[in-house]
Amino acid sequence: MRRASSKVIFTDALCLFIICLVITFAVAGTRSVFKERIAKQEWDQTQSVMSQLIKVEDFKEVKVSGENQGYKALDSSGKTLGYLFVTKAYGYGSDVSVMSAVKEGKIVGVDVLDASNETPGLGQNVTKKDFVDQFAGLNESLEVVKNDPSGENQVEAVTGATKSSNAVAASVKEALVLFEQVAKSEK
Repeated sequence: MRRASSKVIFTDALCLFIICLVITFAVAGTRSVFKERIAKQEWDQTQSVMSQLIKVEDFKEVKVSGENQGYKALDSSGKTLGYLFVTKAYGYGSDVSVMSAVKEGKIVGVDVLDASNETPGLGQNVTKKDFVDQFAGLNESLEVVKNDPSGENQVEAVTGATKSSNAVAASVKEALVLFEQVAKSEK
């Protein structure tokens, strides 16, 4: 009797292993087949966000350091009107991904791409328009304060989410550093 029980357990485990193996290959195969379509959709979404931050005809990728991404914003004649950078900084629960539009060394727009692992109702509020709009016109000396920003380059933190607010600010500062590097390399 014991022998039959072991055989049943082995057979069930083998079946479960085969099912998991087949599902893994099916998902990987599907991803491989649709890789180009997925990449196009991701690029279209990225361009949509970039177009909201800087109104231009085209974007061209530029090489930047680390895991960051950089793009030139070009008008119809190919003239550079600004730059966009995707940067990340650690917030309260994970990395906060931010796209910053920079023109002539100043921020012209910010969009928080991902703060989904920040605290719901607190840290995730860094994605709200009221918060990100504070960054427009600021430069690398920007500072996050808890109450009533009185200085030129100050941003008021989201209530109860100072770490998440600081992560967005750090990402924006990184974008400004990248802008300086790209601007120097193109001279």
